[in-house]
Amino acid sequence: MPSSPSSTSSPIPPALPHVAARTGYAAILTTPGVPFVFASALSGRFAYAVVGLPMLIAVESATGSYAVAGAAMGAYGATAGFLAPLRARLIDRFGRRRMLLALAIAFSVALGLLALETAVGDSASWSIALAGVVGVVAPPLGPIMRVLWAALVPSPGLLRKALSLDAVLEEVLYLAGPVLAGAILLWLSPSAALLIPAALIVVGTVLMVSSPAMLLGPARPAANGSPRSEPLLTDPRFVALLLPVLAAGVLVGTVYVAVPALIGATGQVGTSGNAGSTAEAGIVLAVFAAGSAVGGLVYGALRIVSSATRQLLVIAGLFVVGIAAAGLATSTPVLGLLIALAGLCLSPIMIVAYVAASAFGRGGRDTEATTWVNTAHNVGAAAGSALAGVLIEARGAEDAFFGAAIGGAALLVLAGITRWVAPPA
Repeated sequence: MPSSPSSTSSPIPPALPHVAARTGYAAILTTPGVPFVFASALSGRFAYAVVGLPMLIAVESATGSYAVAGAAMGAYGATAGFLAPLRARLIDRFGRRRMLLALAIAFSVALGLLALETAVGDSASWSIALAGVVGVVAPPLGPIMRVLWAALVPSPGLLRKALSLDAVLEEVLYLAGPVLAGAILLWLSPSAALLIPAALIVVGTVLMVSSPAMLLGPARPAANGSPRSEPLLTDPRFVALLLPVLAAGVLVGTVYVAVPALIGATGQVGTSGNAGSTAEAGIVLAVFAAGSAVGGLVYGALRIVSSATRQLLVIAGLFVVGIAAAGLATSTPVLGLLIALAGLCLSPIMIVAYVAASAFGRGGRDTEATTWVNTAHNVGAAAGSALAGVLIEARGAEDAFFGAAIGGAALLVLAGITRWVAPPA
């Protein structure tokens, strides 16, 4: 991919030095340049962990429909996912700092408009449209950070650990995010709660773009060579890599819509609209993220030699089984336990995909490859959210889990077939 103006106006600085003699997580976190830019990126990405529950409840409270709320979440996820490659190209063309700041401000403004609309109106179409706009301008802080890792810690061993640490800490954000959102919703209306992630995204992005590490990036191609021009999606091996991530996104999108509905349906914590039920939903979604973080730490400590596609098929298959089992829960504690066990698979899926995608992105397409992994996950989450809303309205929350599991299994079968017929590398 062409370099951004911010990196072409002056020579690309060399990768910041790192401590080669150390290979653990401490070596990554003590690498010069890492602490500030990583902490800044995480603070901005925290907005995405906080926004889901208030958005869902705000739209459901305003319209009285889980189908509309699921559609709004789906619109948010779809535009965030489908338009991610376009945002990546804009960032490459106009510069990381300039575009990230512009997107962060637009994201904050769009969330503010959604908060206003759900507070004073009950229009389903406006709620869905505004949620979609929020996704259109979602700043890709995670993909940009994962590209920076390759420059900050260029050693392959440290890079794998850095990406594992990134995925695990992202899950920690999604552990704390629903809990914080549930607590906020005890004191603020769902519409007012949307202003919290609106502020987080601006603060985190401003701090991130102020870091010198933002000037780092993949090396330019050699003078006698050029990046491969074929679109990554024309490579069946890359598609086979993305399909399990897409399946995982479907399952995750379903979880974030179906968990609040299923908790209300159990009769253990009241109806889905009251504050107690909302807090319970936040806790269950947090243990889902906690399971994912634990799974990521365990995976990072293992030495697995099988291919990335095989690992993805096995881990995603276990994820499908875990989500199907969650649909059998008859109480909130049982649901929390099953969701936590299923969550063990999520972070390893993303770690394997990011590490494998970095190989496909060699030759100047690191941002593109990483962005497609994020896109696959976000598009899957959007589809899962929308499907869950429809199934909850038509058949109940239990069938939303079962429907997601069936869809996820179908995508895994397709991934296996695609990899089988793909030509060798």
